[in-house]
Amino acid sequence: MPTGMSRVLLVDDDARFFEEVKNHLQSERDIIIGWSATRMLDEVPDDQYAQTDVVMTDSDKQGPELADKVSKVRSRFGHLKFLILGSAEDDSVTMILLESGARGYLDVHTSGENLAAAIRRLASGGTWIPPHILGRYVDLIQMVEFLPKTGAENDPWSQFTSREQRLLTLMACGRSNREIGTVIGVPETVVVSTIHQLMHRTGAVNRPSLIAYFLYHKLFRGEALPMMDASDN
Repeated sequence: MPTGMSRVLLVDDDARFFEEVKNHLQSERDIIIGWSATRMLDEVPDDQYAQTDVVMTDSDKQGPELADKVSKVRSRFGHLKFLILGSAEDDSVTMILLESGARGYLDVHTSGENLAAAIRRLASGGTWIPPHILGRYVDLIQMVEFLPKTGAENDPWSQFTSREQRLLTLMACGRSNREIGTVIGVPETVVVSTIHQLMHRTGAVNRPSLIAYFLYHKLFRGEALPMMDASDN
């Protein structure tokens, strides 16, 4: 394959949608579009993933298990970048990006120009986050440059429980301690205690800096933040 070509795979069982995407990209000579006619990411043949740079799928059709499905595929094919299409609200978009490890999100009705730009960006190792989503966090992320060096790129961020990851994601979406407790099923006092523990472990000096570190690692370093366990015990 010629250097500079981006190989894209659309995972969707709607032939009309594939034709629409294909037409959007037909004039882009550096993008090769392929199709896997299924909504199930785990049903895509391995050889298709192996020959792909960017995977696209529609979050509106995937349901709440999208993040888990993307994570499982990424664990097997680490080179893949996921571009999620959809029509979710702001907080839902943020949750999808943070929980799935996807590197990009676009409105499902975006223009061909934006779609091509996003594909090229992801294929080259970058991210494509909607400006109105990124704008909510850019000030927090910029804080990382001015925070004390705490070794956050090493041990403190190497292991998290699934509950801690969920809590951090909800924090980054602007949820209050009470709302976080309701979602993850623990008292508000446990949420407060866990946040204090995370701040101590990571060197974050306050809630905004903890969110800043988390967003930096999840959105820009693209780290999986592996879990210490699967049961939250």
